[in-house]
Amino acid sequence: MAHKTRKKFTKTELKKDPVNEALMNSLVFIQEHLRQFIFGGIALIVAVLVIQSLSGDADRQANECLAQYYLAGQMYNMGIENLRHGDIETAVAQLQGAQQIARNNYRTYPGKESGRRSVILAAKIGILFGMNEEVINELQDFMAADPGQDLENSASLHLAIALENRGGSNDLTNAQDLYRYILANTPEHSQLAWESYSGLSRILYTLDDYEASKANLEAALEISQDTTDFVSYQIARLEMAMN
Repeated sequence: MAHKTRKKFTKTELKKDPVNEALMNSLVFIQEHLRQFIFGGIALIVAVLVIQSLSGDADRQANECLAQYYLAGQMYNMGIENLRHGDIETAVAQLQGAQQIARNNYRTYPGKESGRRSVILAAKIGILFGMNEEVINELQDFMAADPGQDLENSASLHLAIALENRGGSNDLTNAQDLYRYILANTPEHSQLAWESYSGLSRILYTLDDYEASKANLEAALEISQDTTDFVSYQIARLEMAMN
């Protein structure tokens, strides 16, 4: 078998160590670009810390917003319960506290889901206190910020109720439009649909349109046969008016 002729190295080449030479070249490159490496490393570390901080802060804010919403909801429930038992003073204090917490929660966290839901809770309490003007202004501003379809439906319901309570001719027209808007954008047998049919029935009764009022009340009762005292009263009023 023929042997391959080996390449003969010169003395200069024999003195060279390829590995050592590559290492030395790398060290020279690092030394020449040391400042860039240092600043680049610092920038990378800072970027990682900022991202971690923002992520942690976002989680903290979301948890705090949810906790505030839950607290306001619990105070609202306690206030309603005390109202039912006739403890008016305690109920008013709890409902006022719940409203303040809910309002502050939205102002602090307007971009959080629980913050936006706090607006609806504050409006519900405001309606109980007869604060229709404030509720109307707050909900109109809220809806102008495009909160999403679900929250817009809930806000529309409470806005319609506040307008209905204020009772101007334009208010009643706008309230009817809002109730019909909700019916067009919610499931047919939802709670929101029940509320909207009931609201239309109330307004149409006020406008002496008893046939239409009864038709809407019957549509509400098709969704739920739970005839509250007010619904029973409304049925009796309609029967008397139509007879």
